[in-house]
Order: sequence, then structure tokens, then C-alpha cells
Amino acid sequence: VNELRNSGAEAIQINGQRIVNTSAITCEGTVIKINGERIGSPFTIKAIGSQALLYGQITREGSYLNTMKDTGVDVVSVTQEDEITIEKYTGTMNFKYIKSVK
Repeated sequence: VNELRNSGAEAIQINGQRIVNTSAITCEGTVIKINGERIGSPFTIKAIGSQALLYGQITREGSYLNTMKDTGVDVVSVTQEDEITIEKYTGTMNFKYIKSVK
């Protein structure tokens, strides 16, 4: 997710859970937790942005995916598509410092 953000992804989703600036992703045994929802594998990650930049970042030498492959975890596939849909975030966002201006 960080590599996608760093390469300019405008929207990211994992198994239907939209990633926003307040999203926490934690590993809890055999599942991950995103936005308070437990998500099991396999994981499908979608991102919207420049295909060349996103693809280049996640497949470059030293990327997390290449590190996984180097350690024997070679079960990841990367595809590029012209049209994908990422659902909007439906959770509640609690802000500490933002205030409404009338």
C-alpha cells in the first residue's frame, strides 16, 4: 500500500475495503484487519493512478513484491487494466483538528 501511495495512487482498495488516510491495516493471525473489518486471503489490491508509475514501483528491483519472490513467496500476480471500480469509503472519519467553517 505504501509503495502504491508513494507512486501516486489516487485510490486504493483491498478486498472491497477502501484505503483512506486514516485506514489502519493490521495482521491478526491468518487475516488482516482494515478499517475494523477482518479480511481473509486471497487479497486483491486495486489502485487507480498512472499505470506506468504504479506498475514500475511495485515491480522494481527491491520492491516488496520482489522481496517476497526472492524469499520463495511467488504467488502474486500483477495486472494492468484500463477500467476498474473502487468503492467509496463508507466508514466514519473522526478528525481531531479539522473544524467546520460557516
